[in-house]
Amino acid sequence: MSIQNWAWSDRLSLKHEMMDETHQEFVALCSALSLSEEHSPFLDRLDALIEHSIAHFEQENTWMDDFAFPPAGCHKGEHDAVLQVMQEVRRRYAGGERDLGQSLAEELPLWFEHHVDTMDNMLAQFLISNQLALAEHEKASPQLA
Repeated sequence: MSIQNWAWSDRLSLKHEMMDETHQEFVALCSALSLSEEHSPFLDRLDALIEHSIAHFEQENTWMDDFAFPPAGCHKGEHDAVLQVMQEVRRRYAGGERDLGQSLAEELPLWFEHHVDTMDNMLAQFLISNQLALAEHEKASPQLA
């Protein structure tokens, strides 16, 4: 995978519409970190990614809480850790450590692909099966008037 050309692909799809839409946004914002300063300042691009990630991770954390996802603690821990790394890179980049921007742009796609393959895949399958079970239960149960 070339980080310069990293983009959304079916390989990242989890067949969970809302999760896939959010992940497409993450991929686009993450890919933008590799653009040159001529495009827009790195910190502006990183701030957009951090803002997105806060909402993205909170969305997944809420699903995990709502559906009592068993490995929620581990999954949330990864969210917290990667967000902390992004915020630390932002702080240090603003302080002059410019090489950290390139490192983040190179490493974040690798982390994300692994996260999607493992934790998000488990979460998506769990949500899909629970939503199907809930739909079947609602079909089988008579509605109260």
